[in-house]
Amino acid sequence: MNIMKNKNNIFLFDGLKFGLMLQVGGIGPVSMLVFTLSLSIPVTEMLIGILGLSIVDLTYVSLAVFSISALVKKIQRYQRVFDIVIGIVLMAFGVFFITTGILFLKMFLMTGQIGYDFINPESIKGKTLFFGLMGLDMANPITILFIMGIFSLEVSKRDMKFKETSIFAAGFILATPVFMSFIILVGHFIGTFLPIWAVKTLNIIVGLVLGYWGVKNIFFKKANSDEKRIKEIEAEELIGLQELFKKNKALLIGHFKLASGLHSDTYFQSALILQNPKDTAKLAKELANKIKENNIKVNAVVSPAVGGIVIGYEVARALGVRSIFTERVDGKVGLRRSFSVDRDEKVLVVEDVITTGLSSIEVINSVKSMGSVVVAVASLVDRSAGKVDFGVPKFSILTLEVKNYDKDSCPMCKSGSVAIKPGRVYSISI
Repeated sequence: MNIMKNKNNIFLFDGLKFGLMLQVGGIGPVSMLVFTLSLSIPVTEMLIGILGLSIVDLTYVSLAVFSISALVKKIQRYQRVFDIVIGIVLMAFGVFFITTGILFLKMFLMTGQIGYDFINPESIKGKTLFFGLMGLDMANPITILFIMGIFSLEVSKRDMKFKETSIFAAGFILATPVFMSFIILVGHFIGTFLPIWAVKTLNIIVGLVLGYWGVKNIFFKKANSDEKRIKEIEAEELIGLQELFKKNKALLIGHFKLASGLHSDTYFQSALILQNPKDTAKLAKELANKIKENNIKVNAVVSPAVGGIVIGYEVARALGVRSIFTERVDGKVGLRRSFSVDRDEKVLVVEDVITTGLSSIEVINSVKSMGSVVVAVASLVDRSAGKVDFGVPKFSILTLEVKNYDKDSCPMCKSGSVAIKPGRVYSISI
């Protein structure tokens, strides 16, 4: 019991530490705004505003934990609109802080007396801060990028189970109120002990910074800058997935006779990676995410026996649909064991490896003959380098450009090498 409790505490602390690291490294307009407001506004009111920020982070982390990435893709479509809105808000705050600061200092320098403070702490309530900061943070590209991108990548690297991920996420979310509360206390301390003219000078400086960020967001920010960084994160995730193939020695080199009858010097032995449930589930989840991100509706997964059964089942589980498979009997591919598909049912065909695409085509034809609709094809590996066209969207974890040869034109056969059927002998991994 104590061991489990200590383990949970470690995940919680790691999440908090990782979250604080991102908070410090990603100080931006929201943090600056919180600091400036805390110079004049009571701590209790500011803490209510921080609750709004924490709820936003909780929302995005929950989406990441439950892998609801399709919704985030929709949000990203309107990112340029969010950038403009944020830019206008930041410029408005910037102009407000600058003008009120200048007017206050001008009066102070002319009369030597403290005049009217244009930022009236009594007029700004926690409720206003709550909704204001929540809206600003929700559309903030830094929030989306850090949480949906870097958080998801970190969880993937740590290879944690759902419970462990949830505890880690709780620590990550806790970093927001902890860090922002620190900023508020620092701001409140400075606002309490600094002369009012110094506080107003800080307001002007922060106003200039906020105005700069606002102008940059509206006029100088490339529409695809955040999307580019997100794609870089996705590429890093893909590299991590590809390492699973090498770890399981599933990519082989040698002289192989493929199921299609062609010869090749490269072979993907799916059984070597599919024997590990955790790795299989991770790869299947990635394929399922590709389907979700493209808003493809799926009612059932159909796979060719034997190679596609395991990965097909795991993809179906990740999508929350049923999984069935076809078999070859007397040279004809079809559903057996009382399996069936309904008319107009949306089917995803899942393979382990695509070479010529013949196996998938046979499954597609079998399913179509029953009146169902094939909406996409997915595979762990595409050995055709993307050249095979099924007439529907196609998704793969790994795409290889591998040369295949007829027996008569195979250079390895001409050199005296004998082709083997993979799985019967040992080969060297790459």
